[in-house]
Amino acid sequence: MNGGILRRIPWSLAAPAFFFAAAFAAPLVFVAVRAAGAFRNGAEILGSPYFRGVLAVTVKQAVLSTVFSVLFGLPGAYFIGRCRFPGRNLLKSLSTVPFVLPPVLAVLGFILVFGNSGALNGFRDLLTSQNAEPWKILYSLKAVVMAHVFYNFPITLRLAGDAWASLPQSTVRAARSAGAKPFRAFLTVDLPMLTPSVATAAVITFLYCFLSFAIVLVLGGGPELTTLEVEVYRLVKYKLDFDGASALAAVETLIASCLLIVYGLLSSKIAVRDDSINVRRNPLPLRGFRGFAAAVYALPALLLLAAPIAAIIINSFLSHTGWTGSLGFSLKNWKNLFGGAGPGSAVLLGAVFRSLLLGAAVSVLSVATAASAARYSAQRKGKAAGIIGISAAAPMAVSSIILGLGYLLALNRLPNFAFARKAALLCAQVAVALPFSYRILSAHFKSSSQRILQAAKSCGASSLRVFFTIELPMAKRALLTSAVFSFALSAGELNAAVILAPSGFTTIPVAIYQMIGAYDIQGACALGTLLILLCASAFFILDRMGETGL
Repeated sequence: MNGGILRRIPWSLAAPAFFFAAAFAAPLVFVAVRAAGAFRNGAEILGSPYFRGVLAVTVKQAVLSTVFSVLFGLPGAYFIGRCRFPGRNLLKSLSTVPFVLPPVLAVLGFILVFGNSGALNGFRDLLTSQNAEPWKILYSLKAVVMAHVFYNFPITLRLAGDAWASLPQSTVRAARSAGAKPFRAFLTVDLPMLTPSVATAAVITFLYCFLSFAIVLVLGGGPELTTLEVEVYRLVKYKLDFDGASALAAVETLIASCLLIVYGLLSSKIAVRDDSINVRRNPLPLRGFRGFAAAVYALPALLLLAAPIAAIIINSFLSHTGWTGSLGFSLKNWKNLFGGAGPGSAVLLGAVFRSLLLGAAVSVLSVATAASAARYSAQRKGKAAGIIGISAAAPMAVSSIILGLGYLLALNRLPNFAFARKAALLCAQVAVALPFSYRILSAHFKSSSQRILQAAKSCGASSLRVFFTIELPMAKRALLTSAVFSFALSAGELNAAVILAPSGFTTIPVAIYQMIGAYDIQGACALGTLLILLCASAFFILDRMGETGL
């Protein structure tokens, strides 16, 4: 009987394996074949000054963004990890921002705060009582780096903060008893233990910045500051150069895959070290010089996080009024969203409806796929579990722009091209959400007690009954967390949509991007505020769920 059960178990992986092969691996095969053809036909893309320039800009902005993100996040990680103060848990919760806040909102917020007519220049003119030449920050490398820091420094704050909080008491006592002063004890004892977490934060930040799309596309300012990701989009969208796009996509994916391997190795070191910790150090009071330093740090940190979001919300209630065209309080933008009679209102309502529907479908498919794979791998050890884990994490190394390119190469000859592109968009967004869903659900299934399941089966309960009466209720929390997370990622996903969405199929992020291009900034802010509310609701539910396993 046991042999029969073992023979039937692999069927639980049929759906995840089919999805991985059809929705993720197949598009990459089309890209790889096209890229190989381009190189074989003598395109010489990799040896051209054009490619070297794009690659250099990509690496340069990613390195700068990573360095400043880590440096800006480390002080906050110390205060969160080693100190106690009111609002500590709230500040730690803000580290979820890069996961639930869509990049298009970061772009919109930075335009409002750091643009030529933005809040920063307006505040400076108010202080100096004169209309001086504005600080020109946008459409430059520094704008891209600043936006990436805003978006990614909470990663260091969260990972390094958790590592700092988990430092054992025994090590510092041993160092101090040996005569080491506090600074020397930090360098010789604490720093080596913190290094894997800081390195992990740096690698994942570099990966996100290396694959960044919306921030570079809008804030970069043009071809002079283009990256591999943006160039793939431009070659496909405007030049129809699928050979060149495939070649660049292949190189980008290869580099990102190497980074993902490094990330996996570092993460495993963190997990081993954390499991060995027994007694943690008592948090320090935030007073004296430590309190002053925290206040100095908190002001720019909170402004960097809150100012762009606050600017979006405030501007959603402003519109140009009167003959002077000055901005004043108005509900016009919100009426256009929900109560307007023009065709633009119908387009916006359609974008909201499509985003909600798409997000719900992505949640169902990603949770079902990840749960099947995570449940199976939790019951197995060795190569099978390792292959499943690597396969589930693989989409992190491939941007949705490249997935979109692969789908276009595969679907161009289909008769119902529009429907196929919608289906491809759904699959691409599921692929984006899958690594996060798998990690959440895998953590749950691995921590679940197998004794309860074995006891139920020994009492005569069938596998199906055990699943519905025991396993499913036990996994309800993790399943809901995974579904909410997947919905939030889908609601803010722009990359795949701009490549795959057929004409007329507009989602909220695409509509915001189009409105920014049409200089309807206040209208974009109203739609952006709605997206913030959706993501904030998801953030609130995730926070209520507790530890997500990310």
